[in-house]
Amino acid sequence: MRIDLPKWINRHQWLDRLGFEDKPDINMLIRLAEAEEKLFATAMPQGVYRVMPVEAITPQGHNIKKHLEECDEVAIMAVTLGAMVDNLIRTSQVRDMAEAVMLDAGASILIEQIADELCRIIDKEQQRCTTVRYSPGYGDYPVMMQTELIWLTDAHRKIGLSVNKNYMMTPQKSVTAVIGMSDEPVTGYMATCKDCHLRNGCEMIRKGQHCVRL
Repeated sequence: MRIDLPKWINRHQWLDRLGFEDKPDINMLIRLAEAEEKLFATAMPQGVYRVMPVEAITPQGHNIKKHLEECDEVAIMAVTLGAMVDNLIRTSQVRDMAEAVMLDAGASILIEQIADELCRIIDKEQQRCTTVRYSPGYGDYPVMMQTELIWLTDAHRKIGLSVNKNYMMTPQKSVTAVIGMSDEPVTGYMATCKDCHLRNGCEMIRKGQHCVRL
């Protein structure tokens, strides 16, 4: 399905991802607006989801088991900005690396906003209590599970999403995730820094911050 673009890319998250700690000047805000215009002109957000019994997915990892332990179904989802965004970033890397970094960070924020929108669509269509989304690579849920989620949603055929032997997705600005579903309110499980396999080299931990990689 096609998913509508948001009105804007979240500026606070964008600047944070770029490493800005001070208030941005007018020139930076203009550059962000120009980068946003280019991303909106090339992005073709698409998504797909499939509702299945919770037993249908491989519960590899302690965290995902805890996340789904009160659920009887899951909504498996996948979203992508499309290949043109990847092409835009690669082209910019040749002629303007600073712009390329800005575009890459903005596209990463934008795909999360698109994923949030698909979550809202799922909630509206399914009318069930849901957990937050949980993606491969978060906590101890192995990134290799991208392959299973893409296969179960038929995302390769429906939205052109694939994964290589290193479990990197193409197009790169894409997200797969699992959402737990129940007839009763469920909270799921929010993994902590100690659960994350990236904790030893994490820049955010070094800064005393925490991520929201859901």
